[in-house]
Amino acid sequence: MSETLNTRVLEVIRQPEYIGDNRCWPCTVINVLIAGALTTGAAAVWQPAGVAVAMVSLTAIYFRGYLVPGTPMLTKRYLPGWVLKLFGKSATGALAAAESPVIEFDVVSFLNRASVVVDKREDIELNPEFEARLKSTALTLDSDSALTAGSVDLLGVDPEQVSFVDGGPSWRVIVDGAIRGIWESRAAFVTDLAAHRTLAVWTDEWDAVPGAARGRTLSAIRACFETCPVCSGKIKLGTEVVSSCCREYEVVAATCLGCDARLFETDASAVVDA
Repeated sequence: MSETLNTRVLEVIRQPEYIGDNRCWPCTVINVLIAGALTTGAAAVWQPAGVAVAMVSLTAIYFRGYLVPGTPMLTKRYLPGWVLKLFGKSATGALAAAESPVIEFDVVSFLNRASVVVDKREDIELNPEFEARLKSTALTLDSDSALTAGSVDLLGVDPEQVSFVDGGPSWRVIVDGAIRGIWESRAAFVTDLAAHRTLAVWTDEWDAVPGAARGRTLSAIRACFETCPVCSGKIKLGTEVVSSCCREYEVVAATCLGCDARLFETDASAVVDA
């Protein structure tokens, strides 16, 4: 009876959207610091009270994600950008694969050299033959078993340790209980797997591309599609304001009008700066 009651209480106070893989570490750190200050103040008055405050505070942070109500909004409004970057909370960080630090690699030069893209007046487009091969490969990846096999190929991991989480606006690849990479959608992940396999037979150079640069190369290819590789729907390119728990920012996004999948997203300021 007591166990059941305790379970119900925990279910009431738990907030899955702010804990586990969804936990926001900037918010967590801020709340732990606040909890420390409250604990110190309470302990100065009466030591047992300090212990009680610490236990209640840490329990709330563990099960709810934060102690102070409204923390996500407060963090978004007042926490400096440079602090967010320390926790990987830059505008595009949440959508990047968890790889090694970015190294010098000219993605555009590689795509041109390998004839993956072709110049069309003032724009570039995917080589029609490459695009056709990629889309054909994407059709073979539309199952969980195929995605697992593709993950083994792309990420070099044990298939028994791979799982996937569809987090609404993102697609997460979990390896051995930890997030290995986050994509804009399942369709974006399928496209990257298909692009990886296509590049492996399209050019000998792909094997030599450093791991840290592969994610950027695959993202660049996704940004070039005019129709969805998964459903063949038309892709709309535009800007919009998106919101995370820590910030709001404008992005350039490519979204399929057929299946509503987000194929590509990047910080609008990065495009302007480039």
